[in-house]
Amino acid sequence: MSADDGFRHQERLRSAAATARDVLTRSGGCRFEVFTKASVTREVEVAPGEPPRELEVEEMGVAVRTTRGRCAGFAAASGLEADAARRAIDGAIAVERELPFDPLPPSRLLAAAETHSSWRLPPRGWAHHTGEQLAKAVAAISGGRLRLRRCLFQEGTFSWLLQTGEGFVAAYDGAACSLLTEVQPAEGRGGVWREWHHVADPAGIDPAAVARRIADRALLVQGRIATGSGLVSLILAPEVAARLLTALSPLFVVWSDRRDPLAKLLDSSGRFAAAALTLLDDRLDPEAPITGPCDGEGLPAARTLLVERGIPRHRLASYRDALALGEPPRGGALRLSYRDYPSTGIANLRVSTEHGSPPAELLRAAGTTLYLLRPLAPVLVDFAEASYRIVASGVWLDDGRVRGWHPVVELRGSLARLLGRIEAVGTDLAWFQADRGVVGAPSVLIASQPVIG
Repeated sequence: MSADDGFRHQERLRSAAATARDVLTRSGGCRFEVFTKASVTREVEVAPGEPPRELEVEEMGVAVRTTRGRCAGFAAASGLEADAARRAIDGAIAVERELPFDPLPPSRLLAAAETHSSWRLPPRGWAHHTGEQLAKAVAAISGGRLRLRRCLFQEGTFSWLLQTGEGFVAAYDGAACSLLTEVQPAEGRGGVWREWHHVADPAGIDPAAVARRIADRALLVQGRIATGSGLVSLILAPEVAARLLTALSPLFVVWSDRRDPLAKLLDSSGRFAAAALTLLDDRLDPEAPITGPCDGEGLPAARTLLVERGIPRHRLASYRDALALGEPPRGGALRLSYRDYPSTGIANLRVSTEHGSPPAELLRAAGTTLYLLRPLAPVLVDFAEASYRIVASGVWLDDGRVRGWHPVVELRGSLARLLGRIEAVGTDLAWFQADRGVVGAPSVLIASQPVIG
């Protein structure tokens, strides 16, 4: 998988889009949008003492949206040959249904933002070499108490092209790389500790830093078991904070006034959370996993301020949903595959760490603290009851010193109080996969939360 693969794909994408454009133009009487995409994914599993195992998958296809009068249709077909474009067109026309408005954005809204993509992936053999370095670093940092069980590298390149009947064209070549690491005690029967890492720059990855991050947390849970109860401070590790934000993410897209759950969570001054929390959907951050010059419908990529110092500001909406619900179109469509109809969704939901504190400062400032390290189940949020449920494993800390490991703790309570007691966020932002899109979160310090031991 090389840079040449991407350029080869762009030629085929343009050819498929040109075929679709020619057929649709000859059919007359319709507006249209053609989206073509190709991706190559390579998965490499590295385990100490074993040869690496590799799997490579290629996927490509074309999607078409049409509007004819008050009717609109959508269909997709796999492949980039001329027949695929024709099958997508036939499918879209066959399912055209009447809508109260034209769901295709007008050309005046379409544009491509400037983006920076380091889309070249490392050469073959990089994963094996990096895995060997990680294994040595984990053993050294843990003093021989931990060993690397395996690493799973997921590397992929993708190319896409969006073209409309009015002449707008946007194209992009990108890459993504992630790493799943698993460590376990070198002796005995302790459990496996897993961590997922978004790798923004494979060439700049520091195996020692990755090993220290995972080893530090894995060692915390090897100590004696301790429990506690009462009103204590909570520190949510980035993965736990990200799972909470994933559960909250439906609040950041458009709702009808009658169904909108956000109103139940606002206090009398319109505040959603404490001032320490600022949230954005950042489609311009070159370090974020999902990048591109525009959203899934062609509106320019943007950085949308969702919550500013605890106060809701804007919400995401695709052009179609914006029209339906009376929102201004800002570019909130997400389209992860050529098979997807562009829909409203978060891309890179992240916490602003501009005023964050180093994690060590959060630990020292918290006093008696339950440090939640790992979610053991999805974080559940009941918007009707404005409540939450977190099941996780964690560590008890007294003024930053470890008292013991709490294997399973379940926390329930008022969601408004939980969000209103966020005292600080860290600077250790990390990205995690959500159902659709990704979430970037640092450690989060929350004051005075009830814990039952």
